[in-house]
Amino acid sequence: MNYKFKDSDLTSEKSLWDIYKLSRRIIPNRVQIFIVAFAGTALSINAFVLQEDSSILLKNTREWAESGFNFSITTLGFLIAGFTIFATLSKPKMMLAMMDHTNKETGLPTLKYNFFTFMKVFIAYIFFALVYLSIILFGQKGGFISNLLELVPNQECLKVTLIKTAYVIVGSSFVYLLLMLKSFVFNIYAIVMNFLRWEYFQE
Repeated sequence: MNYKFKDSDLTSEKSLWDIYKLSRRIIPNRVQIFIVAFAGTALSINAFVLQEDSSILLKNTREWAESGFNFSITTLGFLIAGFTIFATLSKPKMMLAMMDHTNKETGLPTLKYNFFTFMKVFIAYIFFALVYLSIILFGQKGGFISNLLELVPNQECLKVTLIKTAYVIVGSSFVYLLLMLKSFVFNIYAIVMNFLRWEYFQE
């Protein structure tokens, strides 16, 4: 069968960064944006307006980072295992046909659009796992960041700002990752239905 795409198009991405740049064309739905924005706003109000004791925010941030790291790594393992099984069972002819079709909203080949929705979830979990790990390694009492701030003039103001910002980012990331997990589950369902629809028309 003749295809409109080149065989090199299938392997044009050479790194996760390449995939991430293209996956940014996939815009999250408005509900997801609203929920994350609402969580971020509520946490910001609490951090910068309601809670004056930054030590409490620091303690929460450190605890959240540890929980977030365990959650992201554990969940990522399950997601990758499930995706591997799913990709292995997929039919090559259908996937090549999807590569030959272009998604109108993003301009991406439909195959890459579908797979990028999964990759976007993996990248998000890896990124925030690194954020959490950085806080665990460098943000502890007597850690690198704490000692580095001691060398900075007016370090108290900077320290409080960093604590409150980290509090908002880490807290909001939990909501974001849960919503990404929701999207992952739906995308599995949607693509399985597309596989069945393909088989329906092949009969």
